[in-house]
Amino acid sequence: MNNQFKPWDLALIVGARRYVENIGKTCQVIELLQPSEVSKWRDPADGRTVANMAGTQCWLVVGEGLVSGIESTRGACLALPRHLMPLRGDSQPEQQKSRELVK
Repeated sequence: MNNQFKPWDLALIVGARRYVENIGKTCQVIELLQPSEVSKWRDPADGRTVANMAGTQCWLVVGEGLVSGIESTRGACLALPRHLMPLRGDSQPEQQKSRELVK
């Protein structure tokens, strides 16, 4: 299941271990990080990287309004692969319409 994403693919967060307020939000997958691996991605606001301290491989994802325990990083979090659903093809326009209706 981990290989279904490529960097910058869109995904829907469908589960969470800790920050359940992220469920239902869309995001872009950035980088699959192994335990203790540090991202190549840097937060545009301050240039900081993210370290995966979750003890299992996780995707670093970014999206508007995402909540996480990553200090000083806004709109980025780590997500287990099983907690992400790809948004490709025909589902992307429907997701965009759904977000517009919610606003």
